[in-house]
Amino acid sequence: MVSKLLCCLACLLTQTAGAAVSESDYLADVPTVISVSRLAQTLEDTPGAVTILDRQFIRMTGARNVVDVLRFVPGFQTTTSFETDAPMATYHGRNDDWANRIQVLVDGRSVYSGLLQGSAGIGWQTLALDDIERIEILRGSNSASYGARAFLGVVNIVSRDVRETLGAAASVTRGENGIADVAASIGWNALDANFRLSTDSVSDEGLQGAFGKNHTERVNFTSHFALEHGAELDLRLGGLGIYAGRGEVGNIAGNPARRWSLGSQFVQADWRRSLGETQDLSISASHTEHTNNDRFAYLTHTGPVDFYGATVDFSGKEYVDTITAQHTMRLSPTLRTVWGAEFRRERVVSPPLFDTLGSVSTNFYRLFGSAEWRITEALLLNAGALAEHSDSDGDSLSPRLMLNWRIAPGHTLRAGASTAFRPPSAYEKWGQVQYRDTSGQNLTGYYTYNNGTLVPEKLLSQELGYYFAPLDALVNSDVRVFREQIRDGISHTETAIVPGSRPQFNLNGTRDEISGVEWQINWQPVAATRLLFSQTWTTIQMETATGVESAFRTAHGAPRYAASLALLHSFDTGWHMSLLHSQADDVALMSISDNQWLYGMQRTDLRLAKDFRLAGQKAELGLTVQNLESPYQDGDHKFYFNRRAMLTLKIEH
Repeated sequence: MVSKLLCCLACLLTQTAGAAVSESDYLADVPTVISVSRLAQTLEDTPGAVTILDRQFIRMTGARNVVDVLRFVPGFQTTTSFETDAPMATYHGRNDDWANRIQVLVDGRSVYSGLLQGSAGIGWQTLALDDIERIEILRGSNSASYGARAFLGVVNIVSRDVRETLGAAASVTRGENGIADVAASIGWNALDANFRLSTDSVSDEGLQGAFGKNHTERVNFTSHFALEHGAELDLRLGGLGIYAGRGEVGNIAGNPARRWSLGSQFVQADWRRSLGETQDLSISASHTEHTNNDRFAYLTHTGPVDFYGATVDFSGKEYVDTITAQHTMRLSPTLRTVWGAEFRRERVVSPPLFDTLGSVSTNFYRLFGSAEWRITEALLLNAGALAEHSDSDGDSLSPRLMLNWRIAPGHTLRAGASTAFRPPSAYEKWGQVQYRDTSGQNLTGYYTYNNGTLVPEKLLSQELGYYFAPLDALVNSDVRVFREQIRDGISHTETAIVPGSRPQFNLNGTRDEISGVEWQINWQPVAATRLLFSQTWTTIQMETATGVESAFRTAHGAPRYAASLALLHSFDTGWHMSLLHSQADDVALMSISDNQWLYGMQRTDLRLAKDFRLAGQKAELGLTVQNLESPYQDGDHKFYFNRRAMLTLKIEH
């Protein structure tokens, strides 16, 4: 398939050879990221390998949610299944049903959910794709900047600047598999303020073999205020609901076919002010709430104590409050620093999951700092650390040191190491689940029992890198060679810790080493054509304690080999074409029932779109066909991602 795409590229180049990109065009669009070290840096100066997915790329993929776009990032695995929570992505594998080893930020706000075992599944769905300006992905640990959750990497989803979205837009999508999406937004200004209100709904029939229709609805409001003395204030608030199917038709006991829902609401304020030519101060505060509603009746008759009709409940609520202050300074022409502090409070309320009517709360106190020192014109040192104290896990320190050596213009070598930690989620550490009969008097005994003895996972990450971006080649590429050693990895087993029962029990039962090579290239040979290609080779070696159930999935949580290719082209006639391909070989799926099999996937998508005017307004009509190849198993061996076609009409005013 890759050879076919390259042949298509050759044909396009012959048609558009006169549309070359100039060096000035390239220099005007050199990407800068802030989410790596908290300092604004170009890609050759960052302390790690970074992938940027911009607005144009996202639009031309024809994707319907942000997770589906991340399959083009080296080292990432994705699933569109709603069986566990919502479509999710992870980096360098997973050790359970939840992707909890990367930090996911939406405009700098963490969407981590302790209620969902540390998953960001619901947080991925915060923004509609049309509201996203770019996605910044640091492929590698970043606890030195963001603390506990940034164990193996960070994804920062950046929304569009409200000052650039004046006017109205609407879109509608209809297609096979029950695809029915609709979206609308409006932007306006008043005095020194700008505003945007957007809402959308995304629906389909889900994966073949999975139960039920999936539906996501969102609303987001964003505002920007220009204040006195050069200060700025951004206010954001939004909410989303996910309504999906789960379980198996005909199962009347532990996992019947049913409807369930997730919800999330947030409010966020970001204040910034320049304190002169060399200093900036920013303060951010946010409040986030997550809800999970999943309950059903147990419809199987049991022994002497009959639990027929008993309620099985996984529901709960979570409340998260965060405030962060950050000070950036340029101390000299060769030295820049950033430092700050953060307080975060996570409170989970779920009587059925924690066997208590009260809440489980954890406070986090963080102090962080980073420095960028240009030792010589060719040598740049990035150093940083974060100290964290939490009520449940005590004190931790995560330092990072990275040296970037520009061996020639456009050629930079990178070498460094960092340590990180991931404390267990509230459910991993304290979850205790048992059920009562309909009278409320008789108990089943524990199905899950955790007594608070878990300690944080610990990571030593070492990497070598090469960044290639010569100005005359209109291309940028990076290579990352990595070794990530995890101690005290959290896994689960069954235990007789409670007399008379053997509940599931989390323990620090694995010792893992993840190693490999990944690389990506972003090439724009002519103005109208763009090619993105990536490859990843990953090996996971592990030692486990006796009885660890997730050992197979951990050892094969990342594919042995994975690749992706995206070919994007715009014709002078207003037509746009995208040809996309991704594959993964020898990887375990997330379902516990798949603990003995390895799977592979090949997926090819095609998108054709045409710009035109409709009633004097700018419009686009696009046809997307997903998965031109055979159906592949997605998330569970029973679930298949089939071919599907959809038509999208978008109008902007």
